[in-house]
This record gives sequence, C-alpha cells and structure tokens, in this order.
Amino acid sequence: MSRTIKEIYNEAVQERNRRLELTEFASDSKLSVMNGILWTVAAVIYSFETLLDVFAVDISEAINNRINGTPDYYANALLQYQQGDELIVREDGLAFGYAQVDETKRIITQVSYVESTDDSNLDSKLILKVATGTKGHPEAIPAEELAPVNAYINKLKFAGTRIEVISTKGDVLVPRLTVFYDGAIPEAEVYDNIGAQIRGYITSIDFDAAVYVSRLTDAIREAEHVTDVYIDESAVPGQGVFIACHDTDGKIQPLQRIGRMAYTASGYLKESSRKDEESELPTFRESITLKIESHEV
Repeated sequence: MSRTIKEIYNEAVQERNRRLELTEFASDSKLSVMNGILWTVAAVIYSFETLLDVFAVDISEAINNRINGTPDYYANALLQYQQGDELIVREDGLAFGYAQVDETKRIITQVSYVESTDDSNLDSKLILKVATGTKGHPEAIPAEELAPVNAYINKLKFAGTRIEVISTKGDVLVPRLTVFYDGAIPEAEVYDNIGAQIRGYITSIDFDAAVYVSRLTDAIREAEHVTDVYIDESAVPGQGVFIACHDTDGKIQPLQRIGRMAYTASGYLKESSRKDEESELPTFRESITLKIESHEV
C-alpha cells in the first residue's frame, strides 16, 4: 500500500536532518527552496507507489482469473461443448476452440465435479458429473452421446490429468413418511398437494447439492391441510427418506436411507417411473402414509 505524500515528505526531512552536510539547509518554512524540492519529490514518489499498487491489483486479478487446469476450467469447458462440432486449434496455437459458436448445440447444461483417489493410484481423479435439460429438470446424457464428450475433454485436458465424465439417471427419491392432515379435503387432494411440494423441493435444489431430510419434511409440512410429518420407527417397511442411485451402466442400486443429509450420485433427484429397473420402487404417493390428525390422548 502506497504511503501518503506527507509520510514520504516527513521521512525525507528526517533523513535530511540526519546528514551534517545538509544541516545548513534546515528550515521549518514550507516555502523554502529545499522543502519545496522535497515536497515535489515526495509527490513523484507517491505517484509511482500508487501506480505500483494498481499494477499489483491487476496482476493479482489476472492470476486469479486464470483457471487453466483447475476443476472449474474443465467444468466451464464442458458447458461450452458443442455436439457434432470439431475442435480446432486457435491461430495462435495456444488453445482449442470451435470455428463458430452455436448455442443450439450446447447440450450440457449442468456440471459439477469431485476429486477421488484410490489405493492403486496415488494421483487424484477428477470426476465430472454432467446432465442436460433445464434447471430443476435435468436429464441424463445417453451413453452414445457421452462418448464424444469424453473425447472432447481428453483433447483439452493437461498432460497427466486423470478425468472421467459421467452422466447417470437421477437418483430415485422414496419418502416413506407418515403425514397427518386435518381431514378437511379428500385423501386424493392431499396426495396431490404433497406431491407438488416434493417436486417443488426437488426443483429448488441446485445440481449436485446436498439433500436434507429436514428440508424435505419442511416442504411437505407446507402442503395445504397437512398438520405434521412423522417418521414412524415401528412401521413396516421401515420409514425414513431413501434414495436409490443408478450406476454408470444404468443399473439401479439398493435403497439407502438418508440419516441427516446425503449427496446424490447423479447430481439430482427424481420420482420413481415404476418402469424397467425402477418397477419395484414406489412413487411419492405410494411411499407416504396418510392419517387424519386426532387430538385424542
């Protein structure tokens, strides 16, 4: 941080007064020739130090904004992927790019990353989760379309970097809960209200964000005519909030109960379709047990 002109001037005066050969020029008058010269020199030094401060800030911003080779660099590169287009080397030979930007070919809309390690390889591996679709309604990218994406990122990656791009179907949410309501409307309407609240909660979650049991139950509790949400530990099958994820081959994994919070394997949640590998997983309506609120002791 640059010094003020007065600070520089005072330091110059102190230095001058320490030198015997300059004592004859000592003067308290700011209008003296020597003090006028000192003040001018102090102003020049101040200007130079200010320029250095500005230069340091500019250099710092430039360094901070250079994300080459970082996870953010690869995540941003995937968002710029254009399906069907060929990467070309820039004229300066320093980077790859597309001959023409075409937003309609950018199929990747959601990206997150995680670094993982294993016992057989000491270097960490960057795993990039991707999805297509709009915010709140993501979808998996088919395997045949994901192969060119991996080829694209392999061209961009730095030497020695281990990267894998994955895109799987959404984790199936199974909220096995007991929900109490006031009995003022038919059960079907209550189920519709609860389903809307759960879907709203899913839509509000950022891609690859944590799933919290308390936030899900709070969302259900906000449904019209719902009075309480309860996890009945004595119920069969056992209650709680469960998720079932798909592996990279598309196979569904067993349901896992969420304690307080959990992260999804795919980066997003969905309701069971009751088709194919999800045929045994209940929908939101089938998972929830409705009971009329009773004030009897």
